[in-house]
Amino acid sequence: MSGDVLVKGDAGSCHPKESHSTAQRRWRLLARALTRSPEPFTETEDEISMRRFTSFGLVNPVILENAVTDPESSWYEYSAVVDSKIYSAEIRRINKNFTANELIGFNNTGNVCVWPSEECLAYYLMKNRRICKNKMVLELGGGMSCLAGVFAAKYCSPSGVTLTDGNVTSVDNARCIIARNDMADFIKCGVVQWARAARVLRQAGVNGNRVQTWVTEAADESRRTEGLYDVILSADCLFFDDARLDLVETIYGWLADGGVALVMAPRRGTTFQKFTEAAIKRGFITKQWERYDPVVWSRHLELLNHNPEYCPDLHYPLLLELTKQKLPGKV
Repeated sequence: MSGDVLVKGDAGSCHPKESHSTAQRRWRLLARALTRSPEPFTETEDEISMRRFTSFGLVNPVILENAVTDPESSWYEYSAVVDSKIYSAEIRRINKNFTANELIGFNNTGNVCVWPSEECLAYYLMKNRRICKNKMVLELGGGMSCLAGVFAAKYCSPSGVTLTDGNVTSVDNARCIIARNDMADFIKCGVVQWARAARVLRQAGVNGNRVQTWVTEAADESRRTEGLYDVILSADCLFFDDARLDLVETIYGWLADGGVALVMAPRRGTTFQKFTEAAIKRGFITKQWERYDPVVWSRHLELLNHNPEYCPDLHYPLLLELTKQKLPGKV
């Protein structure tokens, strides 16, 4: 289950209208839409509508009936068929009914569902496993499943993988997932909030230092990392304007020279473009693809023709590749 808040623009258009309201109000509207709150919108909110779109059908979940679970979670097998080969991982879903207040803020919407951008990124990595082979991989904003990072860890032969989110519940859930998939020996998990990380990275830049560890809510060894990353993954993390520059700075600060970040997200009006512009300004070389995979593109065209709930501006993820240039004189 997933959803997007849509601010109505011109009649018949599914392009979000730029909002000048506070970030708190935007979170509240998104939270109420995600929880299907029965409370009616106020007069100032009555332009908000909901577009429901579940999945591209690329990575499909099947509940594991015999799995030991608890009242607030269920285990699913998520599987993708790529070139006649099945790739699968067991994923723990959080069943808790979050309140709107719990969803307000930077950290909790990833606990609600697996978003379409996540399945597209996971599928893309299965089609292009060489990207992560023998590389140190980091996922930022992985939500409750860290789906792309888990699939990369299991099938792409990386040197190591670190899964992160800004929410403690998501990170604890990721730890359960990697333990169940027998990958705890080479995957780390950590709580990473981009504003804190970016602040430390900027200060380190002023002082001429290189940051070797991240800032987390707890300083235990399992929430630390050494060195930089060759590949950074991020799916559907561009929604809010106030987090844009912090995410760009976090990616730049933790990406090795010559490293690549893969960012998948829908356009959502100008949010994707503004993130791309900020990345260029920070010094990244950028490449953007709309048709990055023939199967994904075919599903997109089918949905355009047959699903009235499908809105490309909100649901079809573009692929942005960010490359960090090697500094002059460095080997």
